[in-house]
Amino acid sequence: MAIFERRYHQCNENLDDTIVISCIIETAQEVNGHTEYLLRLQRGPLKENCWRLLKRYNDFVTLHKNFIKSGIPLSTLSLPGKRLFGNMRPDFIAERRQALQQYINDILMNPILASSLPAKRFVDPDTYSQSFHDQAVQNALLCLRHDNLWNLGTSLGAIGWRLRKHYFKVTHKPPDSKASNKLVKSSSQTHSQSKHFLASNASNNGSGSGSGTMFSTSIDLNKLEGCELVLEWSEYGPDKYIEEKELTSIFKSVTSLQHPHIESVIYAAHNESGCLTIRKFHKQGSLKDILCMATPKNTFLSKYGNPKGRTALSMKQVANYGKQILEALIFLHSKGFPYGHLHSGNVVIIDDCVKLLDIENYILGVPAFYRPFFVQHSKIHTPEAIDVYCFGHVLFEMAQGYPLQESVVRQISECPESLKNLLESILSRDACRTYLPTLEQLLNHTFFEQHAAGHSQLTNVDDTLKPHFKLTLNAKEMIKQAVQKAESRLRDEQKSVKNQKRIVRVQELMSSEEEKRKTKQKAKLEHKQSKLKQQASLQANNGRISLIATASGSIPEYADVASGATAGSSSTIIFQRCDTTGATLADTSPDHREPMFKSPPPTPSAYQRSKEASNHNQFAQQHSPGQSTSLANVERQSSTPNITTSADHHGGHGNDVNEDNGLEKNRSALLESICKFNRGSLRKVRSND
Repeated sequence: MAIFERRYHQCNENLDDTIVISCIIETAQEVNGHTEYLLRLQRGPLKENCWRLLKRYNDFVTLHKNFIKSGIPLSTLSLPGKRLFGNMRPDFIAERRQALQQYINDILMNPILASSLPAKRFVDPDTYSQSFHDQAVQNALLCLRHDNLWNLGTSLGAIGWRLRKHYFKVTHKPPDSKASNKLVKSSSQTHSQSKHFLASNASNNGSGSGSGTMFSTSIDLNKLEGCELVLEWSEYGPDKYIEEKELTSIFKSVTSLQHPHIESVIYAAHNESGCLTIRKFHKQGSLKDILCMATPKNTFLSKYGNPKGRTALSMKQVANYGKQILEALIFLHSKGFPYGHLHSGNVVIIDDCVKLLDIENYILGVPAFYRPFFVQHSKIHTPEAIDVYCFGHVLFEMAQGYPLQESVVRQISECPESLKNLLESILSRDACRTYLPTLEQLLNHTFFEQHAAGHSQLTNVDDTLKPHFKLTLNAKEMIKQAVQKAESRLRDEQKSVKNQKRIVRVQELMSSEEEKRKTKQKAKLEHKQSKLKQQASLQANNGRISLIATASGSIPEYADVASGATAGSSSTIIFQRCDTTGATLADTSPDHREPMFKSPPPTPSAYQRSKEASNHNQFAQQHSPGQSTSLANVERQSSTPNITTSADHHGGHGNDVNEDNGLEKNRSALLESICKFNRGSLRKVRSND
């Protein structure tokens, strides 16, 4: 139950629609003969704002059809095809799940598609299933019913990017006799120059909740002749911190604002749900419509999701328009009124003169267009820094002809060096990490000195169009407090994003270190196994050498050496081996010898001859040639216990009995050494062959 309560509370609060929503298809399950995919969705970096949905393949098809109707090309999105047979196989479901994951990722990574109403309703149906258009019509009628100045016309559709902002045609009608007591006419003005002022008023007949509706208006009937007007209804955003009573005086000041580069507000009204404004509609569209070569009254998704073409402005136009934008921003900040909503859709060009739109957005608390970008940089949190950062994006779009899809610029090409330097001072990674220049510093940049006009248009305007904007001290204080609260919320969100990035980075490092550790362990294990294989092969080769040596006559070599000491006797030495059973094995014929035991490999002949020669010379120097004692035999056996040398062949034949006794002792020692020989000691011996 707590989950549903949290979701219900989240739906009723002022939600920031610019927060990025991520989607992961966790698993697929079979329900009533069809496949449903479990989606885990998360709004922003906090895991607390997480929910799950079950979607079928037909839901993805419906979403895709909505995009196709809006003019999105098929090449932009690739939805996996439908399959009639074999669509319940596990391998096919796994493959389709991966394809659908890629499809939803392509949508959510595209800012235009992700901000569209079909995408929002797909990922968060509880929040966006309501009819925003019907609510806007109801609130607009409530705000206009208290006077007879305006007639609400038809809707213009979703021509803007905000889901909670709607556009209607509106026409002005002259006041009737019943409202004559509300008109104020100066004796020095003619009827064509008269202005109608409706003072701040509170009505008890408000909306359905019982709260009153407040108005503030300033109308010049002479300027409205032949002009097409548009009514904009916008709901309050999450950064709305100004009380409704103070909004009345602020809107009164906004409607009286005059500046050659700021579009005036003709009428403004507000209630507890949002704000209504009326201003002129420009048929040529905004700066973004000019760059995308789009029709202004088409839907936002069809205009910018698949633009017919793109065009960039000349360097002179970029410099002139950029300079005029900076002059308007500097004027607003000098009056203590932040803008914070600069983008190419809020700029109109009239006879090479720039005019900014929607200057009331900041006090309404609605999120900025580039908020998902500057929320990633903790150094961009003040109103001036936000305006500077947004100005960099607008300047880039005017110069290149297409918007920057990242928070920082990586490479700038095909532009003068001065413009490149200007863009890098705003949009480079180092600039966003350290500090951004001020508006005054940007205005004094060499790019505007080289390409913009030498004089400002502010000096050539009439006295009636000179900049004018006056706020009360109480209004300035309320705006200042609202700026501090909005900045605090932005800082908290930036900290959350930074912490989430740090966690992801640590997880990546840990995973990389774990992979490195596993790789090292695997390499060590493979190296160890290769060593064991080499040792096993070496042991097998040693065993084969011993068997081959035994079969090829190593035993007769010992027998011949021993028989040579007995004056060339032709009798074969009978080898005896004491095994566990104590049996005696004999080979009576040299032609039918079979190795009944594993003989050690023979000592290399070169080493044996050198050893025998050194031993023979040593004994020849110490003893007489006729004394072939058992001491020499013992010494030879200690050096090479399993080999009999040819020293016995040089003994005399005089003492046959003593030699026979010595020969028997040598035979016994030789047989004993053969029986006790350990093959394991030969593992480290390498053959010189």
